Amino acid sequence: MVRQVSPLLVYKKATFVFQNFEMQSDSHKDVLIRFGVHLQSLRQKKNLSLRKLALNCNLDHSMIKKYENGDYNLSLISLTELAAGLEIPLKELMDF
Repeated sequence: MVRQVSPLLVYKKATFVFQNFEMQSDSHKDVLIRFGVHLQSLRQKKNLSLRKLALNCNLDHSMIKKYENGDYNLSLISLTELAAGLEIPLKELMDF
């Protein structure tokens, strides 16, 4: 038996993905880029590779690279994981 998927559900999921990756406004993209530069700076000050930071904070190294490049909007959980992995307060991570 083939499971029927609601066209509305498919549309909502596709719209979410499209908005997250493609529809960032210039001001939003600027914030993501500034955060990414700051994150990379903090990581390098701690002499951590992408893979080492990924191991420290239970995130995939490819996602951290996307964060550093300003290509992906972070979740609150990811922010707290990154702060823990860098061994810094969340406030310091957000001070960019």
